[in-house]
Amino acid sequence: NVVEATNDSDATCNDGTPGVYYWSPAPSDGEPRSWLVFLEGGGWCWDAASCASRWGGSVSSAQYPSLQVNDKYGILGSLSPVRGFNRVHIRQCSSDAWMGDIGGNATSAGVNWRGARILRATLRHLVEARGLAGGDFMLFGGASSGSRGAMVHLDTLQPQGWVPAGVKLLGFLDSPYWLDTPAFQDLTQVEHRSQEQTKQAVLNMQNEAIVSGGGLCELDDVWKCAFGEYRLPILKTPFMLFSSQYDWLRLIIAQAATVTPSACFPKPQCSYYDYADSGANAMRQKLLVLPQVIAGTSGLYSSTCYDHAMSIWKEFNLQRVLGVTMAESLSAALEATGNPNGARMPVVVDASCGQFNCGSGCMKKFDSKCG
Repeated sequence: NVVEATNDSDATCNDGTPGVYYWSPAPSDGEPRSWLVFLEGGGWCWDAASCASRWGGSVSSAQYPSLQVNDKYGILGSLSPVRGFNRVHIRQCSSDAWMGDIGGNATSAGVNWRGARILRATLRHLVEARGLAGGDFMLFGGASSGSRGAMVHLDTLQPQGWVPAGVKLLGFLDSPYWLDTPAFQDLTQVEHRSQEQTKQAVLNMQNEAIVSGGGLCELDDVWKCAFGEYRLPILKTPFMLFSSQYDWLRLIIAQAATVTPSACFPKPQCSYYDYADSGANAMRQKLLVLPQVIAGTSGLYSSTCYDHAMSIWKEFNLQRVLGVTMAESLSAALEATGNPNGARMPVVVDASCGQFNCGSGCMKKFDSKCG
């Protein structure tokens, strides 16, 4: 059921409508002291022009239904390993990857970016109205831009008082890992450069304090605190990371082209695949040396499938990488987190083929002429 966190009148969408979340309490036979707080994805914008092109449902809560029906196989669904938790799905309508807290009259872009404020208001509402308290467990995360926002906030939730002391946290990060890579061909415009988008967003949102966690992130350039390649290695809170080596969104941003079951990359295709292969190899190498993964305190699940942010869809429970689903990997992470003997977190990384969408378990199939 849809809920408005009424404790903050500035916790609003781009168009000024209230930020909302969908609430599903733990069932009677569930785990009432465990919580899933999931930040919705849906891209972002970084200046007036990019924000003007956002679609209606991404900037307003006005048309949200009173009841949300989720894919039963996804993390929010009835077959999820966290189906017994209190489940909170915070809808995305601020276009800022949950990192903004500035009104439209305070920025030259003229955009109301309030995602961080919506998140804070929701968490406060969970404490005041839902009973979130010390001693509880929280799986905190999201998908796509939601996971990038979760990455930024994960270490600061308790130091800044957004989550009560004593709540045990585990991050759930589905597709936050952006790479600082060279441009593809001559596509150097900001819309094709995730690095430049992040720099522009931090500049126009004036959110240095938010993305740096009030100084907890001490990277040399503050925009790097909002960029997966640089922020993930320094996170202190344990997390379970899901990241395709051939992440669809990362590639379509850079290449301005995609492959579908009925259409191929533009000709000559080889340049597109070479760029994708180069990025995939770089990503796999960087993921495997994440210090938290090496130490066993955080988990990693990485396919070669051409997809992105699949945790709310059927692939979460049905697509297998080396025989393991995302849901099974999350279950193993939850078990390790609750193990008093400090069990290692799961690591599932497909390095068996090293080619675009080559994993045997990838559910998405393409025409043989595409490649």
